Amino acid sequence: MRKSLKAFVVFWLAFGETVMWVSTSSAADTHVIQSTPQFTWTYNGQSSKPNGTPLIVDDLKIGDVVEFQIAGAVPHGVITIKQVANRPPADNETKDPVLACGEDKSAKPNAVLREIECGAASNFGIKFRGSMKLEVLDTFRGDTSFWCVVHKFGMTGTLRLRP
Repeated sequence: MRKSLKAFVVFWLAFGETVMWVSTSSAADTHVIQSTPQFTWTYNGQSSKPNGTPLIVDDLKIGDVVEFQIAGAVPHGVITIKQVANRPPADNETKDPVLACGEDKSAKPNAVLREIECGAASNFGIKFRGSMKLEVLDTFRGDTSFWCVVHKFGMTGTLRLRP
C-alpha cells in the first residue's frame, strides 16, 4: 500500500511538472508595435515606410497579443484593411476581422483578432493615444493587414502567423 501511494505521488508530481513546462513553453507572447514621430510603425527592429511599404509582423502564434502603442503629440489609430494598397479608405477599411470591445462574439464569428483590456470603450478604428491590445484567435489563418486611421497608406502593416 505504501509503495503504491509513493508511486501515485511521484506520478502526479511528474505530471504537474510536465503540465507546467508545456504551458510555459506555449505561453502567449506580446508583440509591441509602436507609432513613431516619422509616421511609421516599428516592431522588433523593423519599420513601415511612408511610401506604403508595410511593417511585417510574421512571428505570431494563436493566443499571442499584439499591442499597439501610440505616443507623442500626433494621435494615430488602427483599423484593419482589405489589402495593402493605395485605395480610398471607404473602399479598403474593414472592421470585420476584429471583435472590438463591447461587440457580441456572435456578430463576428469569423473574427481573427479580439480586443482585450478595454477601458471605457474600444480603441479599434479610432484615433487614440495610449495602448490597444488585440489577441490572436484560433480562427486566424491568412494575413491581416492594417493601417493608421489618420495616415492611411503611409502607415501600413501586416500581421501573419509564424511559419
